[in-house]
Amino acid sequence: MMEKTLPNKVQGFSLVEALIAAVIVAVAMLGLGKLQGITLLNSADSRMKTHALNLAQEKIEALRMFANQSTYDGLVSSPAGSSDLRVGANANFNRTWEISSCPSPVDTRTCKKVNVKVTWTDPKGIDQTVQLTSYIAEADPVKSGVVLM
Repeated sequence: MMEKTLPNKVQGFSLVEALIAAVIVAVAMLGLGKLQGITLLNSADSRMKTHALNLAQEKIEALRMFANQSTYDGLVSSPAGSSDLRVGANANFNRTWEISSCPSPVDTRTCKKVNVKVTWTDPKGIDQTVQLTSYIAEADPVKSGVVLM
């Protein structure tokens, strides 16, 4: 009978190969960690921009909710040098608005241009701004419900 013998050289991983594999895995994990950090920063930036846009839209809608002609005539810009401070989750938002006459092709007595600007400082220390512009037409709510027969 013939006996089976083991080969003289047994193949396996050497210490150098194991260290190279560990370095490759470590570099890949560092890359994933960096990607995760960038993703979190971009997500926070997007959340702050969305919050600022919501604040600007909220102010425009509040200005549109005038009850009568005298309230419409009394719409004014935010006081010079002041702002409407709003506290958000990650930043403080300063909201200012400017009300002016509409461009000349439109009857400037029945239309007002509203420009709302929201500013904040992001986590990197950079000042950010969101600006919305809208037009408010004069439509006396009392007159809009009158039915003529």
